[in-house]
Amino acid sequence: MTATCREPCCSVAPRMTVAELFERGFRRSREPLRAIVGATCTSAEDNTAAFSLDIVDGRISAVGFHASCCATLIAYCEYIAEVAPGFELAIARELTAANLVASVPGVPAPKRDRAVLAIAAFRAALLAADDLQRGEPNNESRLHLRHAAP
Repeated sequence: MTATCREPCCSVAPRMTVAELFERGFRRSREPLRAIVGATCTSAEDNTAAFSLDIVDGRISAVGFHASCCATLIAYCEYIAEVAPGFELAIARELTAANLVASVPGVPAPKRDRAVLAIAAFRAALLAADDLQRGEPNNESRLHLRHAAP
């Protein structure tokens, strides 16, 4: 028996409902972050999402995320977390919000914009992984002051 291709072009993952994805994603979003942490992204409605990754041999080996309490956003993030392991970074970058909307049926039209936030947060984690592979420091932990203390 041969293994099926898990690349986005021919993934055969079964379609999951928003409720199933939310249920699993709600638990996953409470887990500790992975080794490579992307910047937190925020939408106009103040929803937030941040992804973290483990990378082995140029492929995503595990995905974690933290997201605000929006069932649709958590479902979209969970879908990414379930399909991305095994992807090369270059292939993972090709995942789009339109792909996400098409892959998660049953999302009401007014809530589909959460896919854009989920993809932006995922790409921020991919960017952090690229920076790490190039040897560039992750400056996310620096303290940023707007006004100097007296």
